[in-house]
Amino acid sequence: MKGCDIVKLIYLSQEAVDNIKIDFRKYRKHFKDETNEWFVQHFEKNGWMQESKIQCDEFSLDMDEDYDISDRKNVEVLYEALRDLSPSLAADERLWSGMLFCQFWDYVKYRRRKEIESGIERDVLNSFFFLRGTKRSCFMNCLSRLWWTGCLLYDSSMSDHYRAVDLITETAFASNIVLLSSNNFVSNKNLALGVLDCLYKRKQAGEKIGRYHFVEANKYINCIGGITLLDTMTREEVCALTNRRLDKIYGKLI
Repeated sequence: MKGCDIVKLIYLSQEAVDNIKIDFRKYRKHFKDETNEWFVQHFEKNGWMQESKIQCDEFSLDMDEDYDISDRKNVEVLYEALRDLSPSLAADERLWSGMLFCQFWDYVKYRRRKEIESGIERDVLNSFFFLRGTKRSCFMNCLSRLWWTGCLLYDSSMSDHYRAVDLITETAFASNIVLLSSNNFVSNKNLALGVLDCLYKRKQAGEKIGRYHFVEANKYINCIGGITLLDTMTREEVCALTNRRLDKIYGKLI
């Protein structure tokens, strides 16, 4: 998708989603096709592909050979293009699968190349659909997680609205965002931003931030959540608590 034209997003019918999941063997070989021509014709013949009422400026996704680079760029590109998308629509598997099959075939073939080429049913289906429950899948699907990361971490209080995204996409983005979203963060972005504020400050102080920081922060906030109401905590309180925990593990930095 290129240029500045207005486009309508494509979605698949529930029948199409269910049929592909149930009868995967019928479709297996076509997931390795260079183009999506066979799928588009098949969907059109069965009336399984429709334009949604969701409109946006036409946009394209980056496909750098380094996923850390492209994921960071694409969170911003996709979220900016679809900022008006409601959370309920953004949690609809039919929308993301429709976009991947019909409008972003090249992207899913790029971002999930190894999984698709493997031919393993679960890996292939997981590239296009939601297989792990709606909440978890929103942050696992290679396209929907871009929007949900933007939704969770876009920071209107900062001049750099995507500072937290910069941090979480530096390495192991796919696993980090699933980890961060696996608790109550997904319903209160101040909690997620509080944790990322702490990690950003520790990075600025010279600490190399890795997946282990996200693991420890996640474990600690989950533990705190068992004895207090997380929704009553401010972003600053979450930052301070997270830092206190990381000080005990990695040493005092800030």
